This record gives sequence, C-alpha cells and structure tokens, in this order.
Amino acid sequence: MRLRILPAGYVLLVGDLVAFLLFVYYGKLAHHLPVTFIGIMETLTPFLIGWIVAMLLFRSYSPRAYETAGRLLLSTLLTWTVAAPIGLVLRAWWTGVPITLIFTAVTYFITLAFLLGWRVPFAIVFALKKRSRRIAS
Repeated sequence: MRLRILPAGYVLLVGDLVAFLLFVYYGKLAHHLPVTFIGIMETLTPFLIGWIVAMLLFRSYSPRAYETAGRLLLSTLLTWTVAAPIGLVLRAWWTGVPITLIFTAVTYFITLAFLLGWRVPFAIVFALKKRSRRIAS
C-alpha cells in the first residue's frame, strides 16, 4: 500500500521538522549546552526516528489525517504519544543516559506544545481554504 502525501502534507512535514528543531535548540540553550549542528542532530535523531515510525503507523501526513481540525489533533496526539517513547528509548540507548520521569514529561509535553503550536494554526488555515474552495465551486 502506497503512502499518498499531498502538498498540504508536505507543509505539515516541514512545519513539524521546524517544531522539532526549535524544541532541541531551545532545550540546548536552557541547559547551557553548545548549540552545534552535530549536537542538535544527536539530540534530534532519536526523536525523528520515533516520529517516522509512528508517522508511518498512523499515516500522519495522509489527507485523511488532517481533513478536519479534530482529525489533525487526534493524529498529532497519537503520533507523538507513540513517537516520544521510541525517541526516549533510542536516546537513552545511544547516549547511555537513563530515562527520568521529569525528562520524559518535559520532552513529551513541551514537544507536543511545539507541534500543536504550529499545527493548530495550520488546521485553521487549511479549514478556511477548504471552505473557500467549497464556496467558490
């Protein structure tokens, strides 16, 4: 079965990548860690792997996943709820740093806020465009 992604899905993908990058960037700044390309990629990669696995599982960029604001919200919650633990386990395995409850909670909720912080406006704009196309037809 082929995964079909329309232009709006690619917009979602790019926006999500920016959200992940901003989360990692601000996390590095908050912890007074050097912000380097390698450092960002080391932190980001486990979570992107988790996101890719969950995204494929839930088809998070298919048109059905964002056809309504409710579906987009559900898709985001499901995808991140599966992706976060995968990313946390991969990160712990890669770095040798154990997973702590506070890091898990902060990672889950702050990244979710970054994702929803841009996905909610996307859902509004997408709904308005869809509505205007329907009215124009």
